[in-house]
Amino acid sequence: MKVVKVDATSSTNSFLKDFVKSHSKKQIYCVVAHHQIEGRGQRGTSWVSEPGKNLTFSVYLPELKSIHNDTFKLSALVALAIKNVLVKYDIPKLSIKWPNDILSHQHKIGGILIENMITQNKEGASVVGVGLNVNQDHFSGLPKASSMKLMSNTSFDLDDLLNDLLVEFEKIPNLFNSTSLKSILSTYYDSLFKYNKVTMLQFPDGTLAQGLIRGIDNHGKLVVEFDEDRLESFDIKEIQIKF
Repeated sequence: MKVVKVDATSSTNSFLKDFVKSHSKKQIYCVVAHHQIEGRGQRGTSWVSEPGKNLTFSVYLPELKSIHNDTFKLSALVALAIKNVLVKYDIPKLSIKWPNDILSHQHKIGGILIENMITQNKEGASVVGVGLNVNQDHFSGLPKASSMKLMSNTSFDLDDLLNDLLVEFEKIPNLFNSTSLKSILSTYYDSLFKYNKVTMLQFPDGTLAQGLIRGIDNHGKLVVEFDEDRLESFDIKEIQIKF
């Protein structure tokens, strides 16, 4: 994998999308930034990262068959790849909060932002942005945020960690093209935060409700069971898991 290191950029996803336009679209690329000035998260939120303390990078994954129909399959594979590496680094009590936040002891240490690029012949590719809090010590005004260092009392080498993550990322295109969503979900559920547990949920208007998280449907929506065995599915803009 070709790795491009930049000192500062507004967004590694934006940088990589521009980079790919003038390079081979068949190769996996990674861009990693010492300082990401305008990092983006899910729901239009920002991702704030202290320069030089964390990993902010994006990976271009080409030749993904039917990515326009299977976006969540990719999301699950990416989240599992990150979690599998962090397990080897002895980060405690890891879980994945739908759709793709990485938690340790119910504190957010990582997030993923996927942007698909569909060509005219429907061959797909994706730019996968990752923000991983590694050695940062303070998160002012973010009570649910933490880092690998805070959760394990250990500092980590950013280059070593990135290399280990990219080894897993290189496997993703083949896994995506050869593995069914059903098979991937069976592994994803083992790591899914609050799976089959009563959870507090918030709707866009601010109202709260309790429900039982039952899984993910074929479109990547969260399936929740409410009173009287009523099942409903929600996309990321329609519901939020409170934790």
